[in-house]
Amino acid sequence: MRPTQCLRDQAIHRPTSAMRPRTRPTCRTMLLLGISLLAACPDREVHAATDATKGRPKSHAGATHRKTTAGATPGSPAATMTRQAGAPGGGIEQITVTSQKRVSTAQKTPISMSVWTGKALQSYGINSISGLSAIAPDVNLLETGGEAVITIRGISSHDTSEVGDPAVAISTDGVYTNRGYSFNSTFYDLDRVEVERGPQGTLSGRNAVGGAINVITAKPTMERAASAKLEFGNYDAVSSWAMINQPISDKVQVRLAFNSGYHDGYRDLGASGRGDGANSISGRATVAFQPFSHFKGLLTYQGTHMGGAGQAVYNVPYQFDAGGNLIHDMPVLPEGNPSHLAIPTTPRQNMSEQAVRWNFDYELPYVTLTYLGGYDSIHFVAVNDNSSDVSYSHQIESFNAHENPKTQNQEFRISSDSHYRFFWTTGFYYFREDNDLQSFDSIPLPQNPAARPLIFNYTTLARSMAWYAHGTFKILPTLRLTGGIRYNWDHKVRAGNIMFPANRASYPYEYVTIPNYGQGSWDQPTWHAGIEYDITPRNMAYFKVDTGYKPGGFTDLNQYNPENVRAYELGLKNRFWHNHVQFNISGFYENYTGQQVAQIIKNYGGGGQIIDNAGSSTIYGVDPNLILSVPRIGQFDVDFEWLHARFDNFDVAVDNPLANGSSTTVMQQFAGNTLPQAPALSIGAGFSRYWTVPTGRVRTDIRTKFQSSSYFYFTNSADTKQKSYTNTTAFAEYVPDRGHWRAQVFIRNIENARIFVNAAENGYADAYSYSFAPPRTFGGSVSVDF
Repeated sequence: MRPTQCLRDQAIHRPTSAMRPRTRPTCRTMLLLGISLLAACPDREVHAATDATKGRPKSHAGATHRKTTAGATPGSPAATMTRQAGAPGGGIEQITVTSQKRVSTAQKTPISMSVWTGKALQSYGINSISGLSAIAPDVNLLETGGEAVITIRGISSHDTSEVGDPAVAISTDGVYTNRGYSFNSTFYDLDRVEVERGPQGTLSGRNAVGGAINVITAKPTMERAASAKLEFGNYDAVSSWAMINQPISDKVQVRLAFNSGYHDGYRDLGASGRGDGANSISGRATVAFQPFSHFKGLLTYQGTHMGGAGQAVYNVPYQFDAGGNLIHDMPVLPEGNPSHLAIPTTPRQNMSEQAVRWNFDYELPYVTLTYLGGYDSIHFVAVNDNSSDVSYSHQIESFNAHENPKTQNQEFRISSDSHYRFFWTTGFYYFREDNDLQSFDSIPLPQNPAARPLIFNYTTLARSMAWYAHGTFKILPTLRLTGGIRYNWDHKVRAGNIMFPANRASYPYEYVTIPNYGQGSWDQPTWHAGIEYDITPRNMAYFKVDTGYKPGGFTDLNQYNPENVRAYELGLKNRFWHNHVQFNISGFYENYTGQQVAQIIKNYGGGGQIIDNAGSSTIYGVDPNLILSVPRIGQFDVDFEWLHARFDNFDVAVDNPLANGSSTTVMQQFAGNTLPQAPALSIGAGFSRYWTVPTGRVRTDIRTKFQSSSYFYFTNSADTKQKSYTNTTAFAEYVPDRGHWRAQVFIRNIENARIFVNAAENGYADAYSYSFAPPRTFGGSVSVDF
């Protein structure tokens, strides 16, 4: 197609509401003509997304319809979904996103982000946040006590206590959660997962200092549909997934989804059974309704149970030098990705969750009113090994966590029509979490099946309120200024006690009880300022400044202050070669102050966690992304992140264990050290292609993630180092010419790489502690669609 024809089509397909007479300068016209030699015609899907905000017809409530050609390749990690690889005219299509609380497309959203479609996640067999981290280069994961700790651009929070907050905000359908217990079993029947890099404090709120992850579930549509998948694999793995979509009338639609997963524990613990297993089941029911014109509602119920063998925590007793000082070198560990670990206690997990979410939209002539919220109740139990030959009790022991968090979200939002020169969003937000816990250390004894040498009893309350506003002003049709502000009010209270024996050698125990009470309040604004410029309809540049904030808190031993980040980002988003090439790139610079850093120290004859605020850190880097869709060849994509994340000032008291069982506390300066889980280089690359066979087609897909070395702990000691690794997934899927079924074979972690999900010096057990990501797994699946 000739460039002049592209420009002519642009005018033909632009919505009438956007057709405003204007005179363009001659130089700009020449620039457009020159760039259009590479750029393809404007995306019609962009206009469809814009129409959705004005109440034009949609295929289902709450989401804009996206058509794909038959046999389309599932979406790539770079916020795109491609047509059938190798098909004539195939290109990169747009994906609708809602990261800025309004409908847009990923290529028109001025944020460094990745979007994984639900179909892509299903094809890769990913049903959890830990599975996503195995292939997404911009997501790093630590798992401790059954909870996921997410790191983006070197920013994370290892405080998983009952008053701790994450550094990456995770929400499902706009409803925020403070605890990541269920995210390892609820990634099913999704529309997409949006990963936003950098602080998102203005719209995503507190605890988005590192970024935000938005999980968007599939919504009911006006079409009858059903599908199911059954998967088998090694470790006796069996998982299933099913969905039914049924329109009841033109005003009510229902969607039901189900997911289950089981596999034996990846680690054989001998007499202690197995560890790192799974046995989960989850169901979701969503009702969409449009009882009268311009009003639409969504109600969702989700129930989840997660059991099976718990996380395998492998403790190696501390080793000391001739002077009695702790050796910080990596201890001797089993070779490779270990399948046999000598762990003396049996790990287990048990999580039950009941969640309700709602979203109501009412469109008025100039604005849309939105009310969304949710209620979530979790019962969580986890048992992990804390045994060590040199532990304070010198006996076999385990730590038992029992928590019952209950959360609620309420948000009321007013959004103007985006077709005006100035459009805006403002709203009020309320969050509350109530939690009660009884966690304890347990020692099996002949006289007592489970003596408890350390007990924590707490009730906690966390409240957060906020007002926010975000607006965009069109200086020119192609030039926009954006700004936003959010004011946060946070309050936390914890009351309870710590109990430990007066004499650990005398049974039954007589306990000493220490009351423990803490409270704190914090309030702080966050803000956003930016500028966006559409170079052509397919090429965009932006610059923005964002701030983020995470409230303070308290541990058993100390109080700590809030943390803050200010980030500068310059980005380009581009499409070329008739929509067959996408190249996005962003550079960022972040000032990070007050980072909340955790360490475990001696406490009450055992151990406890203390949180310190780092003085300051500097983070900068670049993250380009390239997608190349070549007709009759296939699709190649690569995500790249180079990251520099260092402490500028972190002077802190560090607890140093000694061989005699005591410890010393010394002040140390860690300026120049790398932030935890901040690898200098992360790369994700993939290639997919369809091959024609006599009775159908075969899709082959291979994806790998490379990550350079990093540390799990701020001291950067060798015993907490993750060496560089690659993790590769591949599958082949047969799609027949006739019929509604597909068959797939797959292999994950082809290298069987030993990847830590936690590596720490555990002052409680006096041991080096390690947990591992899944080993090599393989199997097959059959899917049907109706």
